[in-house]
Amino acid sequence: MDRYMLCYAVKEKSARVETEYYNAFTDAVMKYTVLCSNCADVVLADTEEKRILRHYSWRHTANGLSIANY
Repeated sequence: MDRYMLCYAVKEKSARVETEYYNAFTDAVMKYTVLCSNCADVVLADTEEKRILRHYSWRHTANGLSIANY
């Protein structure tokens, strides 16, 4: 089983979510970085530890752009 999981929505409020799995942490981080520049939501998780490592999201709001990276 692959250790790292990436889930992402390409469009804001998308009903479709893509998922990719990686064994190497460096590969997962590289793809996470690329996805953060192209997607509304990206989650990087450790499947062995069962925890979310990073969650990136952005939204256009009435007051402008909101970016969060947890």
